[in-house]
This record gives sequence, C-alpha cells and structure tokens, in this order.
Amino acid sequence: MENQRIRVTKRMLKEALVQLLESKPIEKVTVYEICQSAEINRTTFYKYYGSPYDLLNDIEADFLHELEINLQESENIYSLLNILTYINTHRDACRVLLMSAASTGFLEKVFSHTQLTRQLEERIAPKRAEVSRKYIKEFVVYGSYSIVRKWLLAEQPEPPEEIARIINDIVKQF
Repeated sequence: MENQRIRVTKRMLKEALVQLLESKPIEKVTVYEICQSAEINRTTFYKYYGSPYDLLNDIEADFLHELEINLQESENIYSLLNILTYINTHRDACRVLLMSAASTGFLEKVFSHTQLTRQLEERIAPKRAEVSRKYIKEFVVYGSYSIVRKWLLAEQPEPPEEIARIINDIVKQF
C-alpha cells in the first residue's frame, strides 16, 4: 500500500502529464517538462516511472480500474451509461487519454473490456453466423468509439444518457 506522500506525488505527475498532453502528443513530452509542471525533481519522477509512456500507462491503468469498478456496480443495461457518465465526469483526462490512444492502444483496452464485449455479443442476434457476429462486433466497437470521440470533442456535448441511447439504438439494429 502506498503512503499518502507517494499518492500525492504520483497524482501531481499524472495531472502534469494530462495538462501537457492537451497541447502536444506524448512523443513530444519530456520528463523535464513533466517535472517542471508538477514541481517535482527528475529523481523523484524516475523513482516511480521510467518514461512519460510509463506514466501514461499508469493513468490508463487508473482509468481502467475505475471502469471495472463502475461496471461491477451496475446491472448490464446500465453499464454503458455508467461508463459514459464516468467519462463525462472526468472529461478532460478522458479526452487526453482517448486522443492519445493511437499510440498506446488504450481504446482497445476500454472498448474490448470483457464485460462490455460479453454484453455486445449478447445483443447481436444469435442467429447470425459466427463470422458475421465477429465483424458486426468490430463495427459496433469502433463505431461506438467514434461516437464517444466526437462527443468528447464537442463544445456543447449531449448528456451521457443521449449518447448511451444512440449507441444502444445502433446495436439493436444487429
């Protein structure tokens, strides 16, 4: 178990990285910039992380852990809404994570989550051939990602309930 000082230090580093990622891609972020923004020395950074990518992976792991908790606490029908509500509550950090996902595979981790995958498979008509189901699932997963991405980038986003309804309506078509 980490003590409070370690948790605070890591939180400061994570907040600094998220702030930096709002203006530049992870490939351009340096340890020096993170430390300067967090007001922490480089030795402390390297005590916990080897690179900005390691720090980003830790932020992603925190998000996925919270996602897991939200999914466990909800009934199947509300899972998508709970995820979208969580994303909306942590909009800035999620926007940064989702936008930097091309280099980290974060989206695949979120949208291929075991419980989400199971729910999707249950909603796709069982009479479809396995090959069709595989491609439909892929279409729905990446289509859902595109909807969430557009929603995160919107200046005046719709409420999470509306986005959940739209995605559910699309899935019902299959």
